[in-house]
Amino acid sequence: MVVTGRKWRASLALMAALMVGACTTTPKTPVAGPGEYVVQPGDTLYRIASKSGRSASDIVRWNNIQDPDRLEAGQVLRVVPPGGASSEASPPPRSGGNAERTRPPRATAPAREPDPVVPPASRRSDWGWPAQGAVVAGFNGSSNKGIDIGGSPGEAVLSIGAGSVAATETLRGYGSVLMVDHGGSYMSVYTNVRTMLVKQGQKVQRGQKIAEMGNEAKLHFEIRYRGKAVDPRQYLPAK
Repeated sequence: MVVTGRKWRASLALMAALMVGACTTTPKTPVAGPGEYVVQPGDTLYRIASKSGRSASDIVRWNNIQDPDRLEAGQVLRVVPPGGASSEASPPPRSGGNAERTRPPRATAPAREPDPVVPPASRRSDWGWPAQGAVVAGFNGSSNKGIDIGGSPGEAVLSIGAGSVAATETLRGYGSVLMVDHGGSYMSVYTNVRTMLVKQGQKVQRGQKIAEMGNEAKLHFEIRYRGKAVDPRQYLPAK
């Protein structure tokens, strides 16, 4: 069959239209805007909270998350309070008057969330110790971001206070990790544990057994405020 010039041009036009259609149906990669975070494969709510310096409960509330265990890769989450992200200033209104053109518009400073800071040390009457043993290594803020409490394998690990289990997972450098969100941007972290007796999202009370001490015969324990490690001994009852 002989392809005439007219048919040839029509064929090219059809191919070009198909290519454009294919391009327009290709899904776009989600892009995070100011104050947003794109969920990556393997992300958990606590990892996102730690990266952004927020609490898991805040992120759940700001994004109306119904099931914290079912985050999807590519999902875009707000990681700053509503109204806390900077926005572009609106252009000044047009005017024909010389006075209006020469008068600079008033700049309104965007709302800004304060940087995470360590709160004043204050013992909490509603918190207790996570284990009964003596402190064998103290907090220094660098090589040790918590305290180590001596004990024996299988010894009970207790929640320091009421809250919700934010994570039960394995992290590089920590091993098995259990985290409890106590609200008010406070999180307690328990590592060097073995059998975990609670699951993510479960409500717990002060003194409730949540895990057992691991084979290292000590519990590594941290308290974090807005993602920043603080000295646990400044917040737990004296002993």
